[in-house]
Amino acid sequence: MKLAFSKMEGAGNDFVVVDDRDGALKGREEELAQKLCPRRTSVGADGIIFVRTAPAELECDGEMAYYNADGSYSGMCGNGLRCTALFLRDRWGVESADMRIAVDGRPRLVQLHPDEPGSAIVTVELGVPQFEVEDVPALVPGPRHIGKPLQLAEDFAPGCTLLSLGNPHCVMWVEELSDELVRILGPEVENHPLFPERVNAGFAVMRGGAIELRVWERGCGETMACGSGAAAAAVSAVMTGRAELGGSVNVRVPGGDLIVNWQGEGLSALLTGRARFVFDGTVEV
Repeated sequence: MKLAFSKMEGAGNDFVVVDDRDGALKGREEELAQKLCPRRTSVGADGIIFVRTAPAELECDGEMAYYNADGSYSGMCGNGLRCTALFLRDRWGVESADMRIAVDGRPRLVQLHPDEPGSAIVTVELGVPQFEVEDVPALVPGPRHIGKPLQLAEDFAPGCTLLSLGNPHCVMWVEELSDELVRILGPEVENHPLFPERVNAGFAVMRGGAIELRVWERGCGETMACGSGAAAAAVSAVMTGRAELGGSVNVRVPGGDLIVNWQGEGLSALLTGRARFVFDGTVEV
């Protein structure tokens, strides 16, 4: 069969986005992710998004189901959620700038701001950060691990914050970012036995009032941007005194800048950045 798709990106974090409003592709998500996401032999993307009709009881404009390039289910994806909002506006005709999009069975609030055709500045609600180690999950002494050293590899025990934003994050505060650090230690941290569901490994530096961040994402490796990773880093910066509570935190990722707002524990983290259509196509599946 021929499958229509849109290629979309948010700060360089790129996705194959499929209109699956009737759920006809349920059960094929892993297969399609592995088929369409390879960069040299297929469309190429960090992951695949299935945009679906949300359950009626959630009263949402649509539903996002996101799968990593290796076919594993991700749950939350901040940049993917921003792209889903733009897709709902331009492909489904959702007219309201304020949307509700279901992710992993929960409504998320989304707001689109004016921008050039085919793109939008989008603010998304990522959810309330969860710090309890059993909720991350992480096999470390609890109840929380915030800004404390953690032995993750030989001669590597950075100050870490462990948290969940609908997916697990390990934010590591380091002195410098380098290819060697991210590409060698990233896979080790992602697959460390301390993290039974693997983890998104974020390497962060505070510089000039902004966070510089590179993320090795579980299931797809280093990406140009990780929205939930940016929020996790900003939350960690607040919790460890590197940033002020309640302000906007600028997070610089390889694909551009993302803005995170967080008003404190028990409240959702908000992520703002641009989402954009790259091209539309069809592929034989």
